[in-house]
Amino acid sequence: MEFDATFLIAVISFIVFVVIMNKIFYEPVLKIMQQRQELVNQNFISAKITKKTVQEKTVQYDSELEKSRDEARNEIADKSKQFKDESSKILAGYKEELYSDVLNEKENLKNSALAAKDVLKNSIVNVARDVSIKIMGTDYNVDSIDVSQVEE
Repeated sequence: MEFDATFLIAVISFIVFVVIMNKIFYEPVLKIMQQRQELVNQNFISAKITKKTVQEKTVQYDSELEKSRDEARNEIADKSKQFKDESSKILAGYKEELYSDVLNEKENLKNSALAAKDVLKNSIVNVARDVSIKIMGTDYNVDSIDVSQVEE
């Protein structure tokens, strides 16, 4: 095999081609690939941090939500107790009022019954007078009859 100038020019032009390709193509491509790898790594780290932050926020949200639920349950229980207490007071007031009304009505009925007795006693005396007039033919002195002696 013979080494002549053509071979030497071919070797030199190949070396120049490799150097030029390295400067024009390989280095920028490797630089872009390295930048992309760094970007991917940064995004991966950022995603991990974001995931951790989301998990912390979720735990915080859940605890705040549970706290709010507990407060709501306590408030509902308090309002329910207040409602029961107020309704008990209102019912007790109505019971007292009804009891008072019943006692008043009982007293009114008692007074009405006594008044009716008095009217009946006077009516009995008048009926007795009318009967005595019809039977005896004479007017009997009604004033001498003691109404309290009429039996109940």
